[in-house]
Amino acid sequence: MPHANEVVSAPRRRVPIWLAMLSLFLMAFGLRCVGIRWGLPNSQHYYSYHPDEWLVLLASYFTMNPYAGEWLPGFYNYGTLPLTLWSGWLHWLSAVGVITSLPENPNASQVAHLRAELHFWARLLNALFGAGTAVVVARTLAQVAGERAGMVAGLAMGLAPAFVVHSRFQTVDVPTTFFVALALHQSVAMWQATNPWRTLLWGAVWAGCAAGSKYNAGLVLLAIWMSGWLRFGGNPRRLVHGGAAILASTAGAGLTFLLVCPGSWADREQFWRNFLYELRHVQQGHGEIFTDTGLGWLYHLYPNLTVGFTLAGLVLGVMGWLWMGRRHRALWGVALASLAYYGLIGSAEVRFLRYTFPVFPFLAMGLGLWLAQGTLFTNRLMGAGRWLVPLALAIQALYALDYTGCMVRPDSRDQAVAWIRHRVPLHASIGFATVPWFYTPPLFPETGELFWHKRLEAMRSADSTYRLISLAPPEWSAENLGLQRPDYLIISEFEARDVARIARRGYIEFMRALQEEYVLVETFSNGPLLLGRRHSFPHDMLYICPETTIWGRKAVLHSEFSHGGAP
Repeated sequence: MPHANEVVSAPRRRVPIWLAMLSLFLMAFGLRCVGIRWGLPNSQHYYSYHPDEWLVLLASYFTMNPYAGEWLPGFYNYGTLPLTLWSGWLHWLSAVGVITSLPENPNASQVAHLRAELHFWARLLNALFGAGTAVVVARTLAQVAGERAGMVAGLAMGLAPAFVVHSRFQTVDVPTTFFVALALHQSVAMWQATNPWRTLLWGAVWAGCAAGSKYNAGLVLLAIWMSGWLRFGGNPRRLVHGGAAILASTAGAGLTFLLVCPGSWADREQFWRNFLYELRHVQQGHGEIFTDTGLGWLYHLYPNLTVGFTLAGLVLGVMGWLWMGRRHRALWGVALASLAYYGLIGSAEVRFLRYTFPVFPFLAMGLGLWLAQGTLFTNRLMGAGRWLVPLALAIQALYALDYTGCMVRPDSRDQAVAWIRHRVPLHASIGFATVPWFYTPPLFPETGELFWHKRLEAMRSADSTYRLISLAPPEWSAENLGLQRPDYLIISEFEARDVARIARRGYIEFMRALQEEYVLVETFSNGPLLLGRRHSFPHDMLYICPETTIWGRKAVLHSEFSHGGAP
């Protein structure tokens, strides 16, 4: 019996698991919907401000149509499963009238409007994948570490800043991570499953889907191998079963890959051409972007993961695994696959932040492990997790919102165009240091065209109120600057940041010549308010907030000022 003066508290009512997961999903999905229309095509620029989206849309919608039996995109730099999913989704929406069809003989603006609709709905599907990944990660850790730890892992995945941003793009990285998370989930579920062989085969299916989205993501099969070996093998009597588990999962993943990426056998020549090109590409580099950036493993730690997952999330996630991961054999496969994948991408010369996304579930689970079963950390350092983990999640949320702000405020390219229309005299000449592309303020609407010679042709034939001049090729030509001498010059951070960092000779000579005859007139920026304009901001996070500068020739500015024109 309780003491007479003792207050007996009523037992706390737990939130049903399904309601907690639904809330997590809706939070993650709702966050991704804010800013999802960023950079969509319009009458001012006919292509998305994201450089990859038009190529993806071209392959998935304008080339493929699963309902008509058209399964081959003819493009295999990465697996075709996301393309197939987008194609089926978009063609179905078109068939039911959600996406409006083009009229006969459409003009360029109407085509751009259709592209915008298609990108929007494809992005919405990606946002669902991103939110779904958070739920999958939550359920994965909850199986071995408890519901509270699982919810923390799900929140860490749902709030990871770079993953939130890229969930708003029609690109393959978020769907890939979703399938990786599903495969990791099955590798853990195998330990409690009433039919572990069925669970193993489902894990193999998801691993095949991951490889069918991005080839190197197929390394998640290592998680299935590890769990299968430990679950079915481990002693001489069961050694055969462990080997059989590895063979069965390999066969299941291989067959799934062939099914979701039919170009690997139905379009072999083009498949191997694109596959080998991508293999050479990641080993040779990506122009100046990653030149002289040191070891890839360190570069992925900083700046990629410290920006993409936050420094607090990275440190606590790794510490959670170091202290608690070894206690759960069911999680060893997750650790093996994640570390093997990290080792692979760190050895490559192309080091985009988005390549680290398949490691995010590992880090999110590490963050959740700080609260495993609520009382497993008994010393003072681990007890600090009670306030360190909520702090890390709060930091993630702040950064995710900060980056989201970049996608809802006016883009620097749009700001630059508005300023030029208002301040630069008609028929003035405006030059570009490199061939205009997605990073260029759209003074002509075809800036996002895939091929540079088509962009030049469109620029020269554009019905513009200004005389547009490309000083390239070659890029950063001081000689062409001296010959053409445009009244104004536009430079994007995308063009200049890396050539300035490595002190490329042509760039140095160009800027020296520029500063002799030109002056910086205006700078347009839409960077994150908390992070600021940090020099090491990852390249593929710069998509949403590039800085744009406008330079004016001193003699022209003096003449305009004398006549009361632009300063």
